[in-house]
Amino acid sequence: MRITGEYFEPRSSRGQPAELEFSSGKLWLDPDPGGDGSKTVQVTITKVQGRNDIYFTSGRYFHAHDDLPAGLRRMAQSRLENAISWLTVFRPMRMLVLFLIIVTTLAGFRLAFASFTELTIATFPRDWETEIGSTVFERFDPLAFRHSQISRSYKDSLTDEGAKMAEAAGIKPAPDILFRKAKFMGANALAFPGGPVVLTDQLIFALTRQEVLAVIAHELAHIELRHSLHQVIKVAGVSTLALIVFGAEDIIIENLAAGVITTWYLGNSRDFEREADQRAIEILEASGHDPATLAKALKTLYEVICDQQQLSTEACEAQGSHHWLSTHPGFRERIIAAGGEVD
Repeated sequence: MRITGEYFEPRSSRGQPAELEFSSGKLWLDPDPGGDGSKTVQVTITKVQGRNDIYFTSGRYFHAHDDLPAGLRRMAQSRLENAISWLTVFRPMRMLVLFLIIVTTLAGFRLAFASFTELTIATFPRDWETEIGSTVFERFDPLAFRHSQISRSYKDSLTDEGAKMAEAAGIKPAPDILFRKAKFMGANALAFPGGPVVLTDQLIFALTRQEVLAVIAHELAHIELRHSLHQVIKVAGVSTLALIVFGAEDIIIENLAAGVITTWYLGNSRDFEREADQRAIEILEASGHDPATLAKALKTLYEVICDQQQLSTEACEAQGSHHWLSTHPGFRERIIAAGGEVD
């Protein structure tokens, strides 16, 4: 294949007629097309620019009158550059291939990350998990909470019963149960990795004692099933957890605490909540409590919070304010699954 065009010496803007011969993967330059071919030399491409310009190792270049053949352009490109060039030429089939590549890559990454996370959680030492929960809570506490106004006797009663539930469920050691008044999280309960469990005053004032115990059972289930550790890994990654266990700068822990707040604002997955609800029912039964109180607690919070906000049922559900129901999606479904009824 012969290609006609103009040939330029290094640092020269004056071109002269020339021809390229492309054959068997090799390229020959003839700067004297009308001659006897004695000046023809083999050249090596360093770069192809656009569709017409070829640069050689000596600093010379050739400008073709017509578009260069695709095979010639590929000689000077890496496999990645060739793939990108192929994809940038719009054709429906190529767009479909690009779409499938993106979807497959994202799906593979998500699957790999999920598998890695599950393996990490399964092998993560329990005492390390407790250390992480305690450390993160220390930073979280002043950011999100004030001192509780619940009476000492009532707190002691709930703490003692919570310890009995943890023992009946085989959760050892029993996580600490703490009480705080929330600055902005409203009626809420949080389970940190390995403990503690934190109940807000706003939640306790909204529920009966038995309903509060049902919420405690739910949070104990999160700790037992290591959902809280899963959430922290999602926020921080394994490397940050290692830094916390073996010693970390305060700023790292503070950033993690801020990330934990964001994560709990966004809420747990439906699967986590479904699992924790089911396990909470089992914990209540094992400790001699009525398992139906979980559904009652869900329904009471639903009614109280919607009434406080003066919202209809639909508007309350759609608004997603920051309370225990809002961080646990699908509460209608959960009430029914726990044996309750929704009007």
